[in-house]
Amino acid sequence: MNIIFDIAHPAHLNFLKHAIYYLDSSDKHKVYVTCLRRGNLPIIAKKELDGIDLTFVGKHRGTFLSIIFEANIRKFIELLYLSIKNNIQFGVALGSIPLGGALKLLGKKNIQFIDDTERKKHVFLLKIFSTTTFTPPITEETKIFKNFNASKEWAYLSPKYFKPKRNILDELNLKSKKYFFVREVSTGSLNYASQDAGLILNIANDFPKGLKVVLSLEEKSLAKYYPKEWIILEEPVSDIHSLIYYSCALISSGDSMAREGAQLGVPSIYCGFREMKANKILANLGMVFEMEPDQVGNFLHRLVQGNIDIEDQDSFRNRLDKEWDDLTQLIISQVESNE
Repeated sequence: MNIIFDIAHPAHLNFLKHAIYYLDSSDKHKVYVTCLRRGNLPIIAKKELDGIDLTFVGKHRGTFLSIIFEANIRKFIELLYLSIKNNIQFGVALGSIPLGGALKLLGKKNIQFIDDTERKKHVFLLKIFSTTTFTPPITEETKIFKNFNASKEWAYLSPKYFKPKRNILDELNLKSKKYFFVREVSTGSLNYASQDAGLILNIANDFPKGLKVVLSLEEKSLAKYYPKEWIILEEPVSDIHSLIYYSCALISSGDSMAREGAQLGVPSIYCGFREMKANKILANLGMVFEMEPDQVGNFLHRLVQGNIDIEDQDSFRNRLDKEWDDLTQLIISQVESNE
């Protein structure tokens, strides 16, 4: 069967990677992967999907017009052409309306995964264009929408697929649990267009002294405004999830990395403006902490002083491993049941 995977964000690549490699290794399938031209994503995709049939489609320049016309309309046209050319029979993506629309037009099946069901227009379009859309247990099941028991980042962060590597610490002269990991997202996407830029920049002086800070900064033009002693990463990083794993806490103005940190057993603060049910899953498990930016400094001081109760890292991850679904296997089973 000819299968197409569509990737529009580094998190999508991480989510789909293990299923892509498994299916591509099978004699029964031919796997095609499309990737949006967006920031460093093409560079990361080339590295992570070595040997996979990879095609770049559409473009995302961070502007509203680019998102509408290049990242959606142009991408839809290119996906339609590629699907016809390669006789695509099945598609997999995370909330890709362009792929869903192209395959729906051709009468082919596609499955989608989303965890931001608060985006009502997106949900409405997936009802029309997807065969099945899978979500965490944050919405009622319907004919189209089905639940999985996990957070979507578990597809690549469960102990089965992720093993931390301590040598990443030597590269940056770090010691385990002696630094904070910070993620500052760009506000040039639709998801964060309404959020103030530099949320963590504005509270940089509130961080406890004596611990290093590693910063993953999406908008590199702002680098000069952050404290000089902060370590600003040059993406793509060889093993960013190991860097997160060995940090004492993660602070993020974006929701995805806050959930990643939590699933790695690291107390993770989300100080962005989006209210997401997907975050509540991990907040209820005591590993995501949602708060206003001006509350972060006080929380970090209490955390460092040992005044906040956090479950042991390995114990937490092992518990999730027993209770949550293997999402890579879910993707594979969906493909194989439609052969």
